[in-house]
Amino acid sequence: MRYLDLTLPEIHSNLALDEALLIAAEEREAGPSLRVWESPTLAVVLGASGRLHEDVLVDACQADGVAIARRASGGGTVLVGPGALNVSIVLAADVAPGLTAVDLAQRFVLSRLADAIRARGPAVEILGQGDLTLDLRKFSGSAQRRLRNHFLVHASILYDFPLHLVPRYTGLPRRQPPYRGQRTHEDFLTNLPLTRKNLLEAITGAWLPDDRHPELMNPPEDLIHDLLAAKFADPAWIERL
Repeated sequence: MRYLDLTLPEIHSNLALDEALLIAAEEREAGPSLRVWESPTLAVVLGASGRLHEDVLVDACQADGVAIARRASGGGTVLVGPGALNVSIVLAADVAPGLTAVDLAQRFVLSRLADAIRARGPAVEILGQGDLTLDLRKFSGSAQRRLRNHFLVHASILYDFPLHLVPRYTGLPRRQPPYRGQRTHEDFLTNLPLTRKNLLEAITGAWLPDDRHPELMNPPEDLIHDLLAAKFADPAWIERL
């Protein structure tokens, strides 16, 4: 598995890079990949079917200069920024039995992450449609994007995030898992009690366990450029719903 620890300057470029890694695996035989990144500034990211004016407090974002973006995967709206480490994993659908099913592929990836975090102490559970939790409080959500032969699962893991800002920029989700119990953002979310260093070690250990010097990769810049123009940096894409 190739490894990339790279954060691009803008949220739209970071989302385009995740998609580019998936396309490179599908169309260029680039192989599986693991990427980690952490946005240097706050940004709200809608899922592919998210509704801008229902899911995002647009006026507050505009007043505070918080960027709004839309990814190509499903899932709900999230606030990312410093203190939220993003992990993106691209795999072939035939790497293990059953991964042509969306729910099984999601659990395959999340189970490996959860096991690696548990090995460092926190009693992580997988709940809902792809949440990592501690004591019924969510510290990570995830989403999936599939092509014919490959899929991408990416997750945002809160470890030192200003949770009080989440309700300033995002509304309550229209769909909520039963375990949430209609709780507010403040009562529902939590930070994972690991340092960034320990969290990064857990993530890389889960996917590169025997490789002290993983194969590093260069970002597919041509794909990023094309995806930004066609989708991720286009206001018509971001505001389409």
